[in-house]
Amino acid sequence: MKLTSESVFIYPTDTVWGIGASIHSEAAHKRIAAIKRTSDDKPLSIMFTDVNTLYKSFNLPDFMSVSWLRNYFKLESTLGLPRKISKISIPSWVTGKSEFVSVRCLDDAALKDISNALKAPFFTTSLNLTGEPPIINFSDAEAFQKDHAPDAELFGDSSHNLSGRSSTIVFYKGDSFEVIREGIKIEEIKKHLKLTGLKIS
Repeated sequence: MKLTSESVFIYPTDTVWGIGASIHSEAAHKRIAAIKRTSDDKPLSIMFTDVNTLYKSFNLPDFMSVSWLRNYFKLESTLGLPRKISKISIPSWVTGKSEFVSVRCLDDAALKDISNALKAPFFTTSLNLTGEPPIINFSDAEAFQKDHAPDAELFGDSSHNLSGRSSTIVFYKGDSFEVIREGIKIEEIKKHLKLTGLKIS
């Protein structure tokens, strides 16, 4: 694997195909914005491939144990955390003007290979042109790479089974949760959130 801190890469997630790069590369961030034809100040999520690493990267409340996080991320979900509780350096171009940083965590061999090669988390966003539906199959991901991102590395194959629905996004606001976007497993997620005793809006 010949990934560098400046590499842009395409990969499958549990929901849709994604495109990303190391969180430490502003140039790669701008490249992805250009590929997607979107603003380069739009916040992106950070992908972790190990829940323990994510847990150690933030000053989390007591209820957000490793077990709680693992069960949450099994539900095709993204978690927004206040940027101020981060223990790691998160460049401004990852979060834009937002006071929150959105994180995902997937236990996937291909994604672990990417993270290990980069020696860093990577930001992640859906593989598509802005305004168009996300890509959910390998052949369309290959075509997108050929047409719009020929210099990007492509990981994964047609064996990956994606749900085809964007993830649920929930922001943790200290004393409550706010559902920003509902995905296919929203009811299961709400049940999981209710275990904390916090208000959900």
